Amino acid sequence: MSNKRLLFIPVSSPEGIGEYMRSLQLAQTLKAEYGKQLDIHFILNKHTAYAKNCPFPTLLLNQSATKENTHVCQFIKQYKPDAVLFDCAGRAEQMKAAKKVGAKVVFISQHAKKRAKGLKLNRAGLIDTHWVVQPDYCIEPLSWYEKLKLSMLSLAYPANVGPFTVFASAQQKSDALTRYQLKEKEFFIVNAGSGGHTLNGQNCADIYYKAGLNIAKETGLKGVVVFGPNYTKSLPKSDELICLPSQEGTEFLALLSQAKVALLSAGDTLLQAIALQTPTIACAISKDQNERVVRCASTGVVKEAELDILDITQKIKELLLEPNYNNTVGQYKSLESVHSFDVITKGVKALLIGNKL
Repeated sequence: MSNKRLLFIPVSSPEGIGEYMRSLQLAQTLKAEYGKQLDIHFILNKHTAYAKNCPFPTLLLNQSATKENTHVCQFIKQYKPDAVLFDCAGRAEQMKAAKKVGAKVVFISQHAKKRAKGLKLNRAGLIDTHWVVQPDYCIEPLSWYEKLKLSMLSLAYPANVGPFTVFASAQQKSDALTRYQLKEKEFFIVNAGSGGHTLNGQNCADIYYKAGLNIAKETGLKGVVVFGPNYTKSLPKSDELICLPSQEGTEFLALLSQAKVALLSAGDTLLQAIALQTPTIACAISKDQNERVVRCASTGVVKEAELDILDITQKIKELLLEPNYNNTVGQYKSLESVHSFDVITKGVKALLIGNKL
């Protein structure tokens, strides 16, 4: 492959981190393979906790890229990327700017509302590839009107490609256990997303931490609590729990894959837990997570709980009982095994070297 330029524009908000982590993991994988042949650039909101730590050259904006249309279009014109990856972001004008400089345009969506943005009439002819990082069971089918538009206009067909999960190597798994003095399937892991979500005036990460204390006491398992990069308080100290501010993506997934059980929000990490076959208790900590947790619970590998310490603790205890636990693990055999990391990585490579997908 001759030298190529790849631009990542993920949704970049103070509350969320999933889209950025997805873009970062993809960027790091591609860079590791192509090295100096691939120039990578990001566009991020400078007010996010992760923006200044991005390991790639980054254009920092005062707001999200969606609200900084002029700056984004100007940068695309100057940078002249070969491909632009919009992760749950991107206005039609920005996509037009990308096409004008000859770039391939990739749009990633993760739920029906975002998917619909990729199917707007003003996106016709602008998106080359549209990937939906959801399994079929977790997203509603296309509406009749969306199907009609796809049949009549040059809109990229949204392909459900499953959860975006980077699987840790055996060495990475071993290193993670050693670092925190843990043993496989003898600990649980807790994460309430980015750490910035609040509900009824309470920080969800604090509620999860208190639930973690109860779980450790009731089950005797060691616990790992990842508070998230947007958690602004000092981390509590505990003998029962390992409290971490945040984790590099691969290490978190290395621990998640080896945990006996997980307590998560219904964000991207829930789908990652399913992909890693880790039985999970999940709570919806924002409005857009309500439908997802219900759909995931319908698979039988996820149990829904109220955002309440006692209910969470009880659901964890019930899940750990036999035959409940083995039955839950057994449900994974009936689930699809497509993982979008492989699909998207191969797809972006094909775009960069000029092959058709």
